[in-house]
Amino acid sequence: MDFLKRPNSDFAAVRDGRQSLPLWMDIDLSVARSITGTGANVPLILNISGNSFFVDADTVNVGTAIVHFQDTNLGNASAPFYVAPGFVATVGFTQILVENAAQAGKRLRIFYGVDIDFRAGVNASTISGVVTVGNAKSAPANVVNSGFDYGVSYKSTTALAALTPEQVFSAAANVNGAIVWTAEALSGVGAGIQQCAFIAKAAAPVSLIDGDVVSISDFAFTNTWGKTKTSRPVKIPAGKGLYFIASLAESSAHRLCLYTLL
Repeated sequence: MDFLKRPNSDFAAVRDGRQSLPLWMDIDLSVARSITGTGANVPLILNISGNSFFVDADTVNVGTAIVHFQDTNLGNASAPFYVAPGFVATVGFTQILVENAAQAGKRLRIFYGVDIDFRAGVNASTISGVVTVGNAKSAPANVVNSGFDYGVSYKSTTALAALTPEQVFSAAANVNGAIVWTAEALSGVGAGIQQCAFIAKAAAPVSLIDGDVVSISDFAFTNTWGKTKTSRPVKIPAGKGLYFIASLAESSAHRLCLYTLL
């Protein structure tokens, strides 16, 4: 009784030579070759056949080249494949044309055959050193970003004169854009109808609608307090600052903003 599963491979054909095993050859890349070259600088034509093609994964000794599969007419060249260590192709061919730049000490080691499954893979390796996870604002170049958290907290209780803006961050500081996570203000006056807003602009605004209105207070005829709050994070384009401004002189004020300069 046969307790072993029948293999997919025909080992009898492998044993008697009817099944193709990987064939290989080395091509010296120290000499330049070009399909448009003359003299010694002419392409290399290989009269080999198969439908499986693999370039050795040795990155130390193996260089790069341009390979044309089944190129039998130099006047109408076939597709040029840039091949490097680890390149795999399943293409039928009875002739190959090779071009390459001169690469001293390098070779192109190719493996080929019929119905051979050259699967791309990676040799086992380890990563040495330390990988640190940080935030988008403070992470240096060698740190993996875990996402965004707010970078700066702005808060103020300074009572402002009418239509006198206060800067949250400047346009010059906003080089790559900014995200305003939340902005909130409570602006009080002794009498009158107070309105206030957060404005994004390249320069200080002169009114509550002078620039990109990030957040503005609701209008109420009996309101001596102006209140405004963002409902969601807002992206501020690069080159624009963020300002707070109120329509009337404040008698009391409370405002805050959490933001990230990207």
